[in-house]
Amino acid sequence: MFPAFVALLLCFCGAVDGHHVPKASRFEFQDRQFLLNGKPFRYISGSIHYFRIPPELWNDRLQRIRAAGLNAVQFYVPWNFHEERPGVFNFKGDRNVSRFIEFAQQNDLYVLLRVGPYSCGEWENGGLPWWLLKDKDIRMRTNDSRFLEATDRFFTGLFPQIEPHLLRNGGPILMVQIENEYGSFEACDRTYMRWLQQRTAKGLGHDVLLYTTDGPDRRMLRCGSIAGAIPTVDFGVCTKESMDRYFYLQNFFYSGVPRVNSEFYPGWFVMWGQQKNEVPGIESIMNSTRDMYNVGASFNYYMMHGGTNFAFWNGAEVGSPVITSYDYSSPITEAGDITPNYVAIRDWISTIPDWPNKPLELPKNNTKKAYGKVKVTKLGSISKVKSFASNSCRNSKYPMSFEELDAPYGFVLYETKLKMGGTVLQADALKDHGFVMLDGEYMGTLVNIFGTFKRHSINLAKDAEPGMTLSILVENRGRQTYETINDFKGIISNVTLNGQVLEEWQQCAIQMDDSIFDRLKMLTEDRTSAKGPNVYIGTFEADEQEDTFFDPRQWRKGQLFINGYNVGRYWPAAGPQVSDSELNQSHNEPSSDYLVCPEAISPAGELRRYPRTSGDGHLPTADPNIIKSDRLYKIYENKFKGFRDDY
Repeated sequence: MFPAFVALLLCFCGAVDGHHVPKASRFEFQDRQFLLNGKPFRYISGSIHYFRIPPELWNDRLQRIRAAGLNAVQFYVPWNFHEERPGVFNFKGDRNVSRFIEFAQQNDLYVLLRVGPYSCGEWENGGLPWWLLKDKDIRMRTNDSRFLEATDRFFTGLFPQIEPHLLRNGGPILMVQIENEYGSFEACDRTYMRWLQQRTAKGLGHDVLLYTTDGPDRRMLRCGSIAGAIPTVDFGVCTKESMDRYFYLQNFFYSGVPRVNSEFYPGWFVMWGQQKNEVPGIESIMNSTRDMYNVGASFNYYMMHGGTNFAFWNGAEVGSPVITSYDYSSPITEAGDITPNYVAIRDWISTIPDWPNKPLELPKNNTKKAYGKVKVTKLGSISKVKSFASNSCRNSKYPMSFEELDAPYGFVLYETKLKMGGTVLQADALKDHGFVMLDGEYMGTLVNIFGTFKRHSINLAKDAEPGMTLSILVENRGRQTYETINDFKGIISNVTLNGQVLEEWQQCAIQMDDSIFDRLKMLTEDRTSAKGPNVYIGTFEADEQEDTFFDPRQWRKGQLFINGYNVGRYWPAAGPQVSDSELNQSHNEPSSDYLVCPEAISPAGELRRYPRTSGDGHLPTADPNIIKSDRLYKIYENKFKGFRDDY
């Protein structure tokens, strides 16, 4: 009935094999066509996000994109993924963007690099670091000096990672995008865009071709375009007449530029609680693909492979967060399997005369294995394990926000000793969910917004009395991606009991990383049956390392870890995703640890086999509960029409 977490570690392995993109030193355009070393060139690209894929699978996924016949990949560099604390940069392991670019080049793929500072991409805070919000009145994505100073520092750290891979140095980077869909942002700050263009050109060299991407709308292109960068557009399946109009608008803002669709959508993302996900059919996708190619356009499939929103990296819209799966109904599934859309794209590319990257042998899908049910042990409530799960508690008269507490993501436990009694608890601004307990007993859930539902006050299940401890576990579901706001998290208003303001709070950030797991293992089993957020731990034997999925349908809501690796959120009570993100074979080691927190309705989850697919990516028999036969979501009807306590 309440959110839960789980725990896991990933061990990755992979290999590189080596073909190479032909070395080039000059990429430019003339008379509406690109020129590579003076010769006509265009690209058919696919979006893939290294930050949504375990690094040991980078090469595998890029090989699959190359096998389809594409000759380029496009991806963001999320600022917050590389600078989680001000001035502390991380370009190692799963953040080694330089290594990812090397893999792309070894697979005969050019790179279209999107350096931000804003990304969007349904990613936490649109890729902007949470710590920017410590300046409460900062105006992100504008000429605010605080934002420019932070962006300048990020570029200073990032550009040395990129520079060796530029064309002039024998690398595969064709173009670099600044900002993203800036024309959709209300600020329309021309000074900011001019600074961004000049800073990027200065940092990477004036020979590097820069570009922007915006919707095919006059206002969007006017605000999002800037001199010194090619304007490109993004749009999905449409008629030939609409496509011609979109490319006309692109050319209107920069005469003579090649036609480019930087985000052509064969699918779309999914929100928690979403009732439907309408995606185009194969015929429509291929008709628009052929239309773009026939008018000489270059274009990018967004996404070609979506991946997973691991840990707390998912973004959110106004009413709901994005699900853990970022499958996106892509031609290559979250699990790396090929689909009918993949086959159709590959077959079409094979018919293009003189296309440089002829499709390769059709990739095989990976095998999946069921590891059975996992018996778990309850370690206790969040309040009980607080001393093990937090080393960051602060006291204050009134509640503090996540940002004030230096708590980037996840959960914060707020507690106060009551000096008064009452039954009606209210918090007008609590983001996003607050799980309320009185002396450890669950009382109900406060909800800022979920779909159209809001609950800013609850009647406690029993009368509160002076001396009792009121606890509110607040969950940050992910900061809003679009459009950009200062999306503060935590309790950001007074909390009242029968109209009286509660004071003297202790707030503890719950530390959800591998440093706490050895300490948690020291706890003994808690046999009490009290409801509320609880922590569970269990083990399973992965005798063979194969891909698998976690099936949490006997639980309600939580966070999954394996051996300390934060896999992501599960929330079957809301749907539509019912099986948690694909766990590839590098997640599974013998005697893998498995942790759940807080409490769910049943002390048993199940690691289940992914549905067996045939060679074309389809299930042998259709299941009406699955949106696409190779996707593990279920559509839950009318979820936004009501809200239950067990969400």
